[in-house]
Amino acid sequence: MDFIVTCHGWSASNWVAHALNLHPEIVCTHSARNELAAEKDLQSNQNLKKHLSQLHSGYVNRQQRPMDVTYDEIHAKGNGSAYGSVHVYRLRDLPILNEKYGSPDRSFNIVNLIRNPIDLVWSGYGQFKDLFRYDINELYWTTGKVLETGREFTIQLAEKHDLMLGDYDVLGFLGACAVLGSLRKDLDALETAKKLPYVTYKGEVMMEKVTQDKSTLTDLIDRLANQELTCNQKYTDSVYQTGIINKHKHDSKRLTPEERYNTFTDWQKEAFHYYMNYFNITDPYIAFGYDLSFLK
Repeated sequence: MDFIVTCHGWSASNWVAHALNLHPEIVCTHSARNELAAEKDLQSNQNLKKHLSQLHSGYVNRQQRPMDVTYDEIHAKGNGSAYGSVHVYRLRDLPILNEKYGSPDRSFNIVNLIRNPIDLVWSGYGQFKDLFRYDINELYWTTGKVLETGREFTIQLAEKHDLMLGDYDVLGFLGACAVLGSLRKDLDALETAKKLPYVTYKGEVMMEKVTQDKSTLTDLIDRLANQELTCNQKYTDSVYQTGIINKHKHDSKRLTPEERYNTFTDWQKEAFHYYMNYFNITDPYIAFGYDLSFLK
């Protein structure tokens, strides 16, 4: 039995992969590296710096090799009843892989892991301020996204608020907002992905719920494994004793999305609104169940 938890980054994907891998019957990998999610600090800055070349190769592999090759690797990493991945693939990868390679030999249960866009941007902002210092590829890619989708807006924003666009504190936030375009790509790919003959789409799961609620986690596993696996209290206790891992944001404040949005400076609010509108993110995420009414 094979499953995929698709998602964009900054969505507690490392936590979810680690939680799934803790189940005695599940073998689960994480991220473009397709690495077994056994270590809590798999995505720490120290590990990312150490494995940058492997990570960059993984970015290419997402759309440049058949899914069966990736899942052969996952099956070789352990013994279980269910084999899967979190954030190895995004929804937008699936139609591209299908067009290139056709149907794989396996079939997949798929759940898409999502997060409130406000918190996602704040998490990405924190990671970019670290990544830009040692990952020149990420700096190049992200700057390109900002220029491609908001060159004129960004220049005007900088003039209005006297911003230093080369400052990682500024560029990191703009880059995290520009990456909302990746959510748009996933939204656009959803209907095509759901119709693939080897895909059984099992809906979405909010990271805000699965990281806090045992019943959401067990429901996720039921969906991924066709209700064939048992989640006993020993297992769920082990998951939630893990605590927070792989935190990207540079503060420890526990804020609601609306409270977080209200901490944004004026220029950050303008940038966030620009990209939410540019990529038409607000209404689809309200449809998923997020309260974004205050953005209206």
